[in-house]
Amino acid sequence: METNEDFKRGDAYETQYNRHKDDALEECIDMVGQLTIQVEHLITEADNSVEQRNITELYTAVRKIAKLRFYDYSVILEGKYQVYEENIEYDFSEQITDFLDDALGYNYKELFV
Repeated sequence: METNEDFKRGDAYETQYNRHKDDALEECIDMVGQLTIQVEHLITEADNSVEQRNITELYTAVRKIAKLRFYDYSVILEGKYQVYEENIEYDFSEQITDFLDDALGYNYKELFV
């Protein structure tokens, strides 16, 4: 059975989770953007094709991006007696898929299955 203390602790975590979500998303999308910039020139805009010699490079970059969908964001928190670091995990699958669709012109949803 949960006590008041358990509910308070859960509410505090939920508050931290929501408080840092925008910062975590910004940091994650920045990393995705850096990886995307390295390979976006490999895709022809006219028909979204990739030359055979560039497929491995594009695949590697997209796999790295796919691994970022479950993003760990580190937060420094001040407790009553100490300062500590906590990792909060966010699921940014939808945002990354939308970003890749805009940046590379292809729907990469099958990577996130």
